[in-house]
Amino acid sequence: QDVRDLRVCDARRAMFRNAEKLQRALAKMPAAAMASVNPANGRFRAPEFSGRVVAELRKACVAAGVPWTHDRARGVEKTIARAPKGHKHDREKPLREAKIAAAMAKQPEIVAAFRARQKTKAKGLEKVWDDFVLTKRERTLKIRLQDMAGGGK
Repeated sequence: QDVRDLRVCDARRAMFRNAEKLQRALAKMPAAAMASVNPANGRFRAPEFSGRVVAELRKACVAAGVPWTHDRARGVEKTIARAPKGHKHDREKPLREAKIAAAMAKQPEIVAAFRARQKTKAKGLEKVWDDFVLTKRERTLKIRLQDMAGGGK
């Protein structure tokens, strides 16, 4: 295992030890390190040199005294700067407050309708009779019919 690791390490160091090989690789350089998409069929094409090979090439150029001009500019912003999204309950608070205000404006009408319905409900012996004879659905229908008729018995 250790011998194999040493051989792999030596092979990486010797990757661009030959000056001709180094010059051939440098001639291909900016395009060979970038992935591309084939315009004819839209297929992805992997770069000829992987990131590791580019790093080895750069290291070999620096060691040989050849100028290396293919570094990318550092610190380039890749994303669009925009305001943070925040919490959903904070974002939707104005909508919620508007909905509550609209419901509160309707509240007096709802309370008045409820009180009117309570007055028209069967009381005393009539309530006992309705509870005994009618099903829950029939009682609900009776109340609705009384509401539609104007609240009278």
